[in-house]
Amino acid sequence: MLLKHLYHARGSDGNDYEIHVYVEPASRKNAYIERIAKVCLADGGALRVLSRRHYQVVATGVTLEASDPEAI
Repeated sequence: MLLKHLYHARGSDGNDYEIHVYVEPASRKNAYIERIAKVCLADGGALRVLSRRHYQVVATGVTLEASDPEAI
């Protein structure tokens, strides 16, 4: 697994969070493919992806909104 993206997000609790997106690389004949393997907090905490740029921390229910328009 490789860390592909890191996004900053603001939580509904007013705190700032880091979202990490990990991918698993693979290759097929003449193509390089990446599959999203895990989306989590910087400390490894589980996240639920609600919609583009919106997440929920599984353990606490805090909702997050990423500031980067390119975020998953």
